Amino acid sequence: RRMRSSEAMLHLCGGLASALLVLEGIIGIFADVLRAVAHGWFATAAHYLAESVFLVAAGSACVLAEIRPHQVVKENAPYLTKLAGRAAFYTFMSMYLIGRQIDDPGSLQAWVDKLIGIYVLGNAVVAMVFSYKLSGLPPALSEPALAREMQSTSQHPNFVQTDAPPIP
Repeated sequence: RRMRSSEAMLHLCGGLASALLVLEGIIGIFADVLRAVAHGWFATAAHYLAESVFLVAAGSACVLAEIRPHQVVKENAPYLTKLAGRAAFYTFMSMYLIGRQIDDPGSLQAWVDKLIGIYVLGNAVVAMVFSYKLSGLPPALSEPALAREMQSTSQHPNFVQTDAPPIP
């Protein structure tokens, strides 16, 4: 079964939202961590480093979950394999990003955080609506990309498919 264009767009928008989380983490390393180290605030730098690493790791896991489900994500963050789980995750991450830079709310970084947070929140709302509309369908139809990935082993060239003998 082929993915509908709305499902493909949802996965692409989710992948972009996840990539923006990674970008936020990288910006945090250069804007927050290095600034704190330059001022000699090492405890604050450690806090910002942990925050940045979290954003990079969470965004990377979501990129893997959106584009092509990975075994590491399935084992460590199984909620990301479902559309409703990703929607909830995007909701929490957007709230975090929108309120992230409270020490200088007028700065460029605070505005970038808010814009990315609003985009991620919009993506979360669309994913929630889409998840609700698909909630009555069987799992193979509600998560078509994941179902296709699970069935892809049967199409692998090293996979030998044996048919059951016919019933007499």
